[in-house]
Amino acid sequence: MTPDEGADRTREGALEEFAAQVAHDFNNLLTGVMGNLELLQLRAARTGAFGLDAYIEGANTSSTRAVEFAQRLLVYSGRMAQAPEAVLVTALLREIAATPEGQGLELSLPEDTLEVLADPAELRLAILELLRNAREAMQEGGSFPMLGAKAEGGWVTIIVRDDGPGMTPEVQVQALKLLFSTRPNGAGRGLGLAIAARVAASVGGRLELDSAPGEGCEARLYLPMA
Repeated sequence: MTPDEGADRTREGALEEFAAQVAHDFNNLLTGVMGNLELLQLRAARTGAFGLDAYIEGANTSSTRAVEFAQRLLVYSGRMAQAPEAVLVTALLREIAATPEGQGLELSLPEDTLEVLADPAELRLAILELLRNAREAMQEGGSFPMLGAKAEGGWVTIIVRDDGPGMTPEVQVQALKLLFSTRPNGAGRGLGLAIAARVAASVGGRLELDSAPGEGCEARLYLPMA
């Protein structure tokens, strides 16, 4: 290992520890917020107070999104990982395609018996994050993303392809870093690619990006075959 690689791993470890601590503290704060919202909703129902429902619903929606953000941070930190197990790839991809987030996907599915070693919940999240990232990239136009998989040389590659604006080499170097985003005014979460890369690395795999300006992006999630 070179000194630069050692420094990178040290920084990555520090980021994972920081993400876990932030998620833990954030969850504690949100528990209090959501508990009080529930009490407020009950009080409003008992007293017949009018005009509060929309505000309470809005606060609950924001709190739910904040909980999901904290959970993503925990996945990145590696604190939620379970022991890898065999996961049927085609079944998982079909399940994702049947969700609202999978609406309109172009599918390219491998044989039904193809399996990978992974934490099922984390793998599902990683694929969803790649799809969300692809849809964000295509907000200015383009068809639906492609979701597929193939097997080669002991590895299974899960592929998410979009025909968005693509990335420059400089952006690709930064793209897998936690909280990096090219969206204006911080509109992007900057979590999707970092989470997918972390999930793949946790089972000895990796995430690779193939992109160029004006040519969209292909994200390839390499996972060990079961």
